[in-house]
Amino acid sequence: MTRRNILEVTQEIYTLLKKEKELSIKSISDKIGSQWRTTLKSLEMLKEINVVREKKGKKLNKEERLFFLTEKKSEYNK
Repeated sequence: MTRRNILEVTQEIYTLLKKEKELSIKSISDKIGSQWRTTLKSLEMLKEINVVREKKGKKLNKEERLFFLTEKKSEYNK
């Protein structure tokens, strides 16, 4: 696996969330082929600038963190 720029990873996450609506950190990591920690860093940065939001989900008796695009930002990029 080659090392990728954090901005490339962040762009892939944004593009993926436009299609998938809401995903967990692990799902995003698997789909874009990035390490879990790198994905989390990108999501935290996107959350800080209000591009994505987070909610708690429950899957198979364990809580998970689900991320999705905020409505305002997704309208600007249509």
